Amino acid sequence: MPSPSIAHYGTTIIETPAPEGVVQKDIPATGDLAGMLRLLTILGFEPLIENMYPGMGRQYIRRRGAITDPDYIEFDAFTSYSAVQRPVTKSPRVGDTVFRVTQRLPVQVFNQAQNEGLIKTMSNAADVRSFQAGTRDWVLVRAPNGQCLEIGPTQETRADNHTIYIWTDPAELESTAADFVQQFHMQRMSAFDFHGQAQGLRLRRERPGITVGLLTPLPGNLVEPRWSDDIFREAGYSHYRMGSPNKSATLRASRHAFPDGGDVSFVYFRDSYLELVQVQADDPALIG
Repeated sequence: MPSPSIAHYGTTIIETPAPEGVVQKDIPATGDLAGMLRLLTILGFEPLIENMYPGMGRQYIRRRGAITDPDYIEFDAFTSYSAVQRPVTKSPRVGDTVFRVTQRLPVQVFNQAQNEGLIKTMSNAADVRSFQAGTRDWVLVRAPNGQCLEIGPTQETRADNHTIYIWTDPAELESTAADFVQQFHMQRMSAFDFHGQAQGLRLRRERPGITVGLLTPLPGNLVEPRWSDDIFREAGYSHYRMGSPNKSATLRASRHAFPDGGDVSFVYFRDSYLELVQVQADDPALIG
């Protein structure tokens, strides 16, 4: 069956190469990889696929729920032996991504992850207190793999659960929005405030459901250029899956990153690295 258009997210993690003669799968997970796998367990994820790539890194894909659930989600915790930390900046970089992770008991999992030292809060202290008190739905955190997550309550629709935010150059906002609308058959929705930290423009598609929020800095703030276009070099580099109703047309509007993996194409679209798939009439993501 072709790969479905689902909430599938991943972020590059630094790992030291395996010593010569040691089997990759026998090496215990340590550091950021261990922290990310533990966080995914707290968030309710279970093992799906594990791949070993000699000389390159390791991959641990976890999932939560059944693929027909409106809040089904997958996370790809993968390591790269060649990855390095990018230079530190005070501002986010173009293409930096925030993934929404909805939960049946968001405060409970947040508190457990915080107590175990697995997350760093990115929201201001007042918002964190309101979230823990149940008077605010959403909180921003930084995961062990460097990925920023928006944690909050499970939503009724796939489009509300499957939400991705992308930092965007203000000068490219209109053209970026137009390309998403054209290639992925999305609708331009309203502007919104993103946790008091950015201005957002919401794009939405109901079937298969997905929401993209294009983030631009508040007045007086900046967004830095992307550091690299190498998902294996840059620690914290995010990727996500997008389903196109016309994959061949979207391929022509994208830059190829790697050879196609069958029905999945690996491309750069605007400032995002995508797992690009074709939306099928019987796509499980059209359910729920």
